[in-house]
Amino acid sequence: MNQLNQRPIIALDFSTWQEVEDFLRFFPEEEKLFVKIGMELFYQEGPEIVRYLKDAGHDVFLDLKLHDIPNTVEKAMRGLAKLGVDVTCVHAAGGIRMMEAAMRGLEEGTPEGGKRPLLLAITQLTSTSEEEMHADQLIEVPLEKSVIHYANCAKKAGLDGVVSSAWEVEAIKETAGDEFVCLTPGIRPEGTVAGDQTRVVTPSQAREIGSTFIVVGRPITQATDPYEAYRTIQTEWSQPKMNVEQSIAKDLLEIEAVFLNPSDPFTWASGIKSPIYCDNRITMSYPKVRKEIAKGLASKIKEAFPEVQVIAGTATAGIPHAAWVAEILDLPMVYIRSKAKDHGKGNQIEGRIVEGQKMVVIEDLISTGGSVLEAAEAAKREGADILGVAAIFTYELPKGKANFEKAEIPLMTLTNYSVLIEAALEDRYIDEQELTLLKEWKKDPENWQI
Repeated sequence: MNQLNQRPIIALDFSTWQEVEDFLRFFPEEEKLFVKIGMELFYQEGPEIVRYLKDAGHDVFLDLKLHDIPNTVEKAMRGLAKLGVDVTCVHAAGGIRMMEAAMRGLEEGTPEGGKRPLLLAITQLTSTSEEEMHADQLIEVPLEKSVIHYANCAKKAGLDGVVSSAWEVEAIKETAGDEFVCLTPGIRPEGTVAGDQTRVVTPSQAREIGSTFIVVGRPITQATDPYEAYRTIQTEWSQPKMNVEQSIAKDLLEIEAVFLNPSDPFTWASGIKSPIYCDNRITMSYPKVRKEIAKGLASKIKEAFPEVQVIAGTATAGIPHAAWVAEILDLPMVYIRSKAKDHGKGNQIEGRIVEGQKMVVIEDLISTGGSVLEAAEAAKREGADILGVAAIFTYELPKGKANFEKAEIPLMTLTNYSVLIEAALEDRYIDEQELTLLKEWKKDPENWQI
């Protein structure tokens, strides 16, 4: 995040200058805020309230939602630009010509050497439900489709981004690009009342989804201690986003799919003493975790193997994850037995594949890679073209790496041993001494000793 969007935007939903001053007294003088001035305050106090806040060093989102004929909006924006606001907006429903005129006005009105305010388009208000949109606006398409259409119009008009609920951000960025600004109102921390908002998310959810800015009103302005509420929300909003590797590692630890016990190691079937035991079958019992795994695997497969035509799961632990991934990617799915059936048709692969079909094989975890590589070879014998193997977790054993290199099959995983033990230290599942033992095991598992 850049400096501008590291702070939540505080909605100054007050009617008078005095209320603003009273509210700001809760904050240290040196605390420079990012605030929203809406119609309620602006229509009462006028441009002087903007100048007052800018002179105090605060950044301002002037939220007047202009919607008029292009000429009128252009002239209005020319005047608003002179106030030195940082962000302002129009209604996308005004059309592309109106939005283009608004941008011209901003550019013409920005003082020489000054920075043009960001111009955003309002899509659908976060207080509007899909049912209300259908009934009141006579827009028959799904609400998300309406929002995306408005976003595309805004981009065509040259605007910087849109105002929308976080629910539509991901879809907007898929069509308009990651640099397209998405400002998200309707933010409610855990445990707070939604009020008149219907499409709300928490600050952390908005961050994870990809919102560029968030606007928070009543959870701060009506809090017993507004400054404390603000700092809590700011911390939640601005903290670095975990990558997939870290997020999945923490999930596996939390649901106890992974156990770490360096002082009393487990014994694998191979006889190896191990400080870690992983049972990713447990993920099936946690809908949120399994959905994140499926989404992560699907995303990585789509990126690394875009030509994939069929998803295969290894028996038995890889089967459910393969099914969920295949559903996301809208691809056929098969599964591969550890050995051919000793009855019926004697199939080792269940489902239908055709000669030359490009396949990605999904496994739950990788130690030496022996079983999944055998499955891949079985699929090859049936005519599949193996693009690679995808798994939830790898122990990162040297033998496993060597086996995949020898087979000339790419391996891709959501998370790994190195990331997991660091996550375990951060969340206090282990201490520094235990971390050292865990690192030593990875170097030479077969000869590792406590």
